[in-house]
Amino acid sequence: MPLSSTTSLMPPLTKQKSVNLLERLTRNSIPGILCGIVILILTGLPGSCFPHVKPALGLDKVVHVLMYAGFAFLCLWGYRQQYVDNGTAYQKRAIFLAIIISFAYGGLTELMQEFLVPSRTGDWFDFLADGIGTCLGGFFFYLFFRHKK
Repeated sequence: MPLSSTTSLMPPLTKQKSVNLLERLTRNSIPGILCGIVILILTGLPGSCFPHVKPALGLDKVVHVLMYAGFAFLCLWGYRQQYVDNGTAYQKRAIFLAIIISFAYGGLTELMQEFLVPSRTGDWFDFLADGIGTCLGGFFFYLFFRHKK
């Protein structure tokens, strides 16, 4: 026996409500999306587009940490008002989700470099630097907004 809309536990989502929700989600996500596009462009460029830096300097890893710290921070930035207005459980979930998304994005860009970009290779240490940057971005966001209300 199919459930009718009158027996549903949740009210049906009207077209207008779903459009408003999609519009709000898109608008709030713009900073993170733009940062993700910049990262995708930079990681998709062939190796010949970058100056050769001695690996011992570790400048490459610093760049990865900074890019992904910014990415995680900006993914959260679009939702800063919801973060401030809601309780601790929401805040923990938001930071955790931004870290997971940024970490996965870092892994995907490393795979892209390994298999799709000429004269570039994926690197586990780059992926580790992406993860460290991601965690730092979430941590800095937490520090910045922990006492705002």
